[in-house]
Amino acid sequence: MLKITMKTPERAEELNLAQRTMTKEAPETLLASGAVQAVINAEDLQELREQLSLIVVRDELLAYLVDIVRATRQHESVLVGAGPRATQSLIMGSGHAALLRSRFRDSRRYQVHGLAGSGARLILRPEFEIEGLRWQK
Repeated sequence: MLKITMKTPERAEELNLAQRTMTKEAPETLLASGAVQAVINAEDLQELREQLSLIVVRDELLAYLVDIVRATRQHESVLVGAGPRATQSLIMGSGHAALLRSRFRDSRRYQVHGLAGSGARLILRPEFEIEGLRWQK
């Protein structure tokens, strides 16, 4: 649902990963061995999913999120804007965050990630990309 971009690792980090690849310290091996502990169990995850339906989203916030998504279709720098599924992604992303934080925080924090990861397929116009315009957090 969300797209989280990660920077390319520094050379030393990438070299370390390469060195670990065929050893018992490889990330996949560590995960399979149980060395990485889960932060939530299956029962708690199911309970959180059920609680999502209890979150009330005010009409003002829904209108705000719809307006943001619609604005991507009209902005001069955007070649292909987001569709209605992006709105759903923003609502769900904000709802999940609210549930995990036990209160509703500013949904603007999730807009870029939600739009980028929602299948919104936002495409900047080439002339703006050439000028160095990038999606900002």
